[in-house]
Parts: sequence; structure tokens; C-alpha cells
Amino acid sequence: MRWLRIPLYALVCATVFVFAAWLTIRVLLTDESTVPCPDLTGLDVEEAKQLAVQKGLSFVTGRYEKRGDVPYNRVLLQTPDPGMPVRAGRTVTVVLSDGPMRVIIPEFVGLSLEEARAALSDRGMKLKKVLFVPGGTANQVVAQVPARGENILDPGGVTLFAGSQEKRFYVMPEVASADYGALLQEMDEKHLKHAATSMTSGQPYGVENGTLRCNMPPGTIFTEEDILELQANSGG
Repeated sequence: MRWLRIPLYALVCATVFVFAAWLTIRVLLTDESTVPCPDLTGLDVEEAKQLAVQKGLSFVTGRYEKRGDVPYNRVLLQTPDPGMPVRAGRTVTVVLSDGPMRVIIPEFVGLSLEEARAALSDRGMKLKKVLFVPGGTANQVVAQVPARGENILDPGGVTLFAGSQEKRFYVMPEVASADYGALLQEMDEKHLKHAATSMTSGQPYGVENGTLRCNMPPGTIFTEEDILELQANSGG
């Protein structure tokens, strides 16, 4: 029957161990001098320290750990674990993030690209890239990433989305007999770039009295980026 003694001894030892652990935990839980260790993970170091002190615990920083996705001075790990019963006055040791600093991202929406670039430069921030989207006012910022407010700054910088006016194409009409004033008004309404010159018969590109000429022949396809050079006889 000796072979039965070994598993019996093992069973007795296991029972004693479980009972002792249960009794210890029960005593700790019912002991008024113990408190559940607060969860400090994710908090800023000052917030974590304040919470620990409020619970009657000491607070100490163990080390920093390099993390690119957690802001600087945020708690990554702690000992004892959150929720564990601890005696008042016990020291909570934390591991802090050596990650990027948090910054206040300003509002760029509504600014022109030139103004947004200047604002980024003034704050020492990088412009990651500019993406143009259809609609909106040309070269005006309509969205940004990261958005306004506190954020972990992307090491690559800020991405701006700007409006892009749809390019329009025009066909140059015959202007020789057009009304000079009406033609200029129409071009202004369509935001066409033009340089109008009043000519006299003795100047280059001699034109007939009351007629117009343009540097683009009739039927030429052009856009609002092209400059139309008009020459008009002032009459006489």
C-alpha cells in the first residue's frame, strides 16, 4: 500500500496550499488596511501619481520604454497589477512611454494653402503632403489630418486637402467685329486672364478702325490659365 502514500501526500499538500492561498486572499480582502490597486495604465505620469496618492499608495517610476504609438510620459505597465489588493503605503512602480510628444493641432481648414504653410512653419510642424479634391475654392484647405485638437503628431507631418477648381476649356470665337466693352465684361465674368491694349493706326499689328484682334486665332482651344492678348483700335 506504500504506492498509495505518494499521491495521498501530494493531494494533502495541494489542499493545504489552496486553502492557505484562499485564506490569505480572504484576509487581505477583509483587512481594512488593504485597498485595490488602481488602474494607472494609459494615464499621464502626473495623473497616475495623483491617483495612487489618493489611494494611500506610494508612486515611483521604474523605467521608460520606447513606444511610437503611446504619447510621452503615459503609463504602459504597473506593478502591482490593477485591482490587486495591496496594503496602504505600498509602492506602485510604473513603466512610462518614451513616445512622441503630444501637440495641439491648430485649425487649418478655411485657410489658403499659402496661409496654412506659413502657420505650419511658425509652429515648427511639417507639411506631409497636399491633396487636391474636386470642388471648393481653389487652393483653400477643406480638410486636414490630423484634425484640430490635441494629437500625437505624425512624424511625417500634417496632410492638407485643398479645393481644386475644375479646369474649363474654351474655343476662341471670331472677335474682329465684337463689341470691345461687352467682350471684356464677358471675359471678366468667366475669370479669363487677358491683357487689353488700346491701339492707334501707327502701332504694331495695325488694326482697322473699330475692330479687335487677339493673339489666338478663331477656333483655338484654351483654358482660364491662358492669357488672351487683345488689341483694339481706339477709333478715329
